Amino acid sequence: MTTKPNSFLPPNSQLWGRWVETTLNSILAVRQKAEQDIANALRQLNISSRQPMRGMLWNQTGTTVTITTAGVYVPINLAGTLDVDGTFNTVAGTVNASGLKNGTDQARTIMFIASCDVSGANSDAIGLKLAVNGVPIDATECRSFTGPSAEAGKLLSQWIQRVEPGDEISLWVANIDGTTNLNVERFKLLAHAIL
Repeated sequence: MTTKPNSFLPPNSQLWGRWVETTLNSILAVRQKAEQDIANALRQLNISSRQPMRGMLWNQTGTTVTITTAGVYVPINLAGTLDVDGTFNTVAGTVNASGLKNGTDQARTIMFIASCDVSGANSDAIGLKLAVNGVPIDATECRSFTGPSAEAGKLLSQWIQRVEPGDEISLWVANIDGTTNLNVERFKLLAHAIL
């Protein structure tokens, strides 16, 4: 901001000089107002611009998930590796380690793709659901079967979900047919913001 210098004109004896000084002060005030308006507009634009967001979480070592009730979904809760090259503005889950969390201060609409290889008892039906903040989303359920010799079945779910800042999407599994514990051999969870 420019500060107006003190006038060295004699009082009221230089009307032209006073007019110039008044006119320049008016122009300066208009310019300062325009600069402030531009700064405010840019600030609003930066606030409203959506931040890019994507995430990739995976695990290849596996874990055993304890099942106590048939058909009831439980969290995998297995820490994964957050791919640092492909992940931006998401973080690994903190409530459920097999999840991705919105790491921005903006609500976003995100496409999620989740898959896991799960084995249990011979030919058991198994299921996968995505959960938001620990609440399974029924519409994301997918089912498969383990093989006749307890080979792993492939589970795959896709979903679009609006997530608020700090919201977490995680993987939950169920043994649909019985109470045999499930072996999660590997999982992947991908996220990409679409809005």
